[in-house]
Amino acid sequence: MSKAWLIGSAVFVAALAVAGIIIALLTARDVDLLPAGSPEGVLQRYLRALEDGEHREAYDYLAEEGRATCPFANFVKQASYQGVRGSQMTLEDVERFDDRALVTANLTVFDPEIPFGPEEHSYERTFELTLERDGWKMTWPEGWCGPLY
Repeated sequence: MSKAWLIGSAVFVAALAVAGIIIALLTARDVDLLPAGSPEGVLQRYLRALEDGEHREAYDYLAEEGRATCPFANFVKQASYQGVRGSQMTLEDVERFDDRALVTANLTVFDPEIPFGPEEHSYERTFELTLERDGWKMTWPEGWCGPLY
């Protein structure tokens, strides 16, 4: 009788773990959006557009200079290659200057396909945004055409 109880308990605990994972995955997108007119809100929407495969929307968040040096087709190619699926961003800091802002975030990437390695890793990243006539826009290192991820 004790063996059956042990097996039943193990099955129950496993079912709870699976249910917890499913709930976490389903509710992960329920995070409130930051204000659309803020640098951190623009970064959040940019990364969400990339995650959803909305390349045109993501491209529209780029600064004029970036769009001038990175044709949309190149952006889509790079964005498809370096997708942001399976990642999570935590806002760490925002520094605003006159027409520039630095948004620091902690990015956690979940990649179960790495053999014999960790399935997740985190790193801190600072994103630069510039204020243009139609709002905050993403910038990135010169000569780099693709997502900021």
